[in-house]
Amino acid sequence: MHGLRMKRILPLFLALAFAGCASVGDVSAPPPPQVHAADQMLAGGHAREAARAYEAQLPMAEGALHSLLALRAANAWEVAGDHLAARRDFALVDPRRLAGEDALRFRLLRAEFAIADGHAAQAVSDLGGNQALIPGDIAARWQRARARALEANGDRFGAAVSLSLLVPLEPRQQAAATHLQIRKLLQGLDNAALAQGAAALPAGHPLYPDAARALLARGLPLPHPLTGAMAMLHPERPPADEDGYRPPLKIGLLLPTTGSVAIAGAAVRDGFMTAYYTEQRRRPEVKFYDSSESAGGAVDAYRKAVADGCDFVVGPLGREQVTALFQQRDMPVPVLALNRSVQPAPPGSDSFSLAPEDEGVAAANRLVHQHLLRTIVFSARDDNASRALAAFRDAYTQQGGTIAAQATIADNGPDYGPLLKDTLAKAGDQYDAIFIALKAPAARMLAAQLPVDGYRTVPRLATSLILSGGGNPRLDQELNGIQYPELAWLLHPVNGLPDASTLGGKLPSARGGGARLFAFGADAYRLSGYMEALSVSPQSSVEGATGTLHLDGLGNVARDSAWAVFASGRPRAVQDDALQIEPASPGSP
Repeated sequence: MHGLRMKRILPLFLALAFAGCASVGDVSAPPPPQVHAADQMLAGGHAREAARAYEAQLPMAEGALHSLLALRAANAWEVAGDHLAARRDFALVDPRRLAGEDALRFRLLRAEFAIADGHAAQAVSDLGGNQALIPGDIAARWQRARARALEANGDRFGAAVSLSLLVPLEPRQQAAATHLQIRKLLQGLDNAALAQGAAALPAGHPLYPDAARALLARGLPLPHPLTGAMAMLHPERPPADEDGYRPPLKIGLLLPTTGSVAIAGAAVRDGFMTAYYTEQRRRPEVKFYDSSESAGGAVDAYRKAVADGCDFVVGPLGREQVTALFQQRDMPVPVLALNRSVQPAPPGSDSFSLAPEDEGVAAANRLVHQHLLRTIVFSARDDNASRALAAFRDAYTQQGGTIAAQATIADNGPDYGPLLKDTLAKAGDQYDAIFIALKAPAARMLAAQLPVDGYRTVPRLATSLILSGGGNPRLDQELNGIQYPELAWLLHPVNGLPDASTLGGKLPSARGGGARLFAFGADAYRLSGYMEALSVSPQSSVEGATGTLHLDGLGNVARDSAWAVFASGRPRAVQDDALQIEPASPGSP
């Protein structure tokens, strides 16, 4: 109700401000050259020099011009970070002498001072009204201040709305950090407040993808479909099939064919083309481009694909390459990048990856679903384990889970006894699951040594890192009973792809470590035909070789993994959703 009142008052306020200045003879005249020079200093990033230049004119100025100069000096000092000087000059301003954009600049400064003084409600009032009227030179500051004021005043969703309006005004790297702020704000809302806020957003609002992602993460329905990726729609493509299949006309596949990652690129390419030839319906033309190993190579390959008339691009594969591509201001053709980036995906483009973070989230969700809310964590120090653990911790604690104790396991071992006793003592008997982010050798020793004082048999989950260094069924019997997220194709046939074990015997790129990249490439092709359907209807999904695939609303392909469990030293598909407790090995106590 208050926001509605502000919308009605703002035009009247501005009209009165203009009317109040109309009678002052010097307000309609252009500022003197000295003021223009100070404006240029401020625009050029020399805030302190600009503030002094404004102040130098104050002794000669009267009436409206005096207030204008004092306001601009205060603003320049605030930009420079000298808050005391800013308040000093601000005290000289008579707001009745200001009009138009300067009246809005006055309100921004007054709001920033109010926030600093703990008067959030006053700041919210000052920063209300029609946001479209905000001058471009202060628009980012306005939305940032408004977000701070709303959050301090208890309106987390309103703060997220303001930050979403800030994102287009920021460089991509800063925009990524703002996106993280938005997620944290939305995560702090209860289900009712989140659903109500999302439903109130108009179609196409920049916050809606974030709100939709938060709703989907909680299993809540969306008030209306996501439309942000509608830029992908191409009228020249034939209509979609009944199941949403509408492939591009010409795909540019960006993969490394030279250098140290060429083998990985070949596995992805073979999976991509196997899925291509398995598809019996209309298929696009595919053209290959060497993205090399450099960021520049990926950008050049993308430009060549665009110049060749590709209407969709898949790749590149490297993380730095994806970041470099997403930093480009001009991306006329949508991309399905094959890695994640700290940079948000441009509108119409998405990222797909086999990220460790996805497995951490999957493990957290599985434990919460089983009401196992106190977990002991054992992890390694490497990047893969650290990323999975960070994602696990965030997802688990946000859903009410607690990490009862945590220990870092060294790969060199072999005696974990003292560490295990200390960790179990910290957890007491208040734990009901164990999460493991370790390679096979360390995981085997951990599993064998866990039965010490204080240990009780509970469900154990791991990441697929547990496969690294494994594969010997006799040794891997120590891992019996441990579940981990696995690619669907490695457990059972998917979408007409040849059986994994059979194909691996014939095609080197589809066996061993390459099998995961092969499945990843197969899904990259399958996704290319369904990206529009997934974008328009976020509740829809695609059954892929790597799992069940859908869009998370923030430019990422989310993956619901299948689950495997070690039995007799070999992975097998989990037959149901229950977390069964099984002995670690045949001879374990």
